Amino acid sequence: FRRLNLDFGRTPSARGICLTYPPPHSLIEHPSDTMAGGMTYNDVVLFASLLYSCADVAMEWGTFSTCSRPMHMWLVLSYCSVMVFRLAHVTGALAATAGAAGEGDAAGDFLLNLRQKDLMPRAAAAFIWAVALPGFTVWTVLGTAWLRAIMSETPQCMPSDTHFWFSALWLALCYAWIVIHTALGAAAWILERRVRRAEGELRDLEDDDVRARWGQVSQISSYAAFTGSAGPRTGDGLTPAEIKALPAARELTEDEAAGCECPICITELRGGDMVRRLPGCGHNFHRCCIDLWLLRRADCPLCKGPVSRATAPGADSVAEV
Repeated sequence: FRRLNLDFGRTPSARGICLTYPPPHSLIEHPSDTMAGGMTYNDVVLFASLLYSCADVAMEWGTFSTCSRPMHMWLVLSYCSVMVFRLAHVTGALAATAGAAGEGDAAGDFLLNLRQKDLMPRAAAAFIWAVALPGFTVWTVLGTAWLRAIMSETPQCMPSDTHFWFSALWLALCYAWIVIHTALGAAAWILERRVRRAEGELRDLEDDDVRARWGQVSQISSYAAFTGSAGPRTGDGLTPAEIKALPAARELTEDEAAGCECPICITELRGGDMVRRLPGCGHNFHRCCIDLWLLRRADCPLCKGPVSRATAPGADSVAEV
């Protein structure tokens, strides 16, 4: 039998089988498509446009100074804020990608991963979520109030109608920027909750036998470890309580184990191994292997027969697999 993929984002200490934990279908599809990881041509255009806008405001600084509110200062600082915002994102994303590549992990999208390992991506993410986004939001609301005050008090202070309408358009773009990043923050929070729920389910099943064969599966590096087509309990998998309610696992004797192997880890069954016999089809597997499988899929890895918590009658002898 070919090895059945049981991916939990960990590498077992004894057998070197690479495991990753597949994602729920309800997770955001291809979240890394939402924001580019490194500097792109669009970023070059963005920075060039913002620098030009700063220069344009500087050339009209005297005229702007006659306004009842310092709208010119707001414009320049908002342009600089966007550039700093984007630089922090690019720097953090590059650092996260480099760190993940060095450890053989998947980086995922920088802003969606709340479990950055290295100092640089952690600092960049903390700056974006705790400082840049809240501060830029407050600054944008303040700019809105200032523009409204200028419209009612000193509308003639703007160098031209173009500057006035451009300021209004820039405010709209700022709000769009805020909404997009707020949505990303909400998505990151949802992904983190699902990772923690998956860790809790794995922790309920993890024991010395699981750790000896598969490593510490209850620690997931990030949402990017969720790869595959099916996830833990998307309606297909069993809960830890349902798995524990299956017929009790038992210890094999040498005679029962002779000539048999576990189709999941592709190792021979040995006397003393704990095995679980699935109700219905009667196929046997290492208990630690089949329990992790059932967490993601409620069927037999061999015959695809459904598995439920109901205890099916049957002999205790080892079925041939």
